[in-house]
Amino acid sequence: MQGQFNGFRFHSTCYICKRTFEVFEGTQAYDQVKRNFKGMHCCEDCKHRIELEARLQFGRRLLTGKD
Repeated sequence: MQGQFNGFRFHSTCYICKRTFEVFEGTQAYDQVKRNFKGMHCCEDCKHRIELEARLQFGRRLLTGKD
């Protein structure tokens, strides 16, 4: 599907895994890269890993009852 997309896109480097990734026009990631091109951005894989770890930590806190 990437070959069929004719809109604008930016290339950015993930600050976690150091891989280059593309962000396509119309996405939230595109808007973030466009506003701050030299900022710290992460790819979708790393973003999902961060979100999963946060959910797991939250679940662990609920199960143990610690703040």
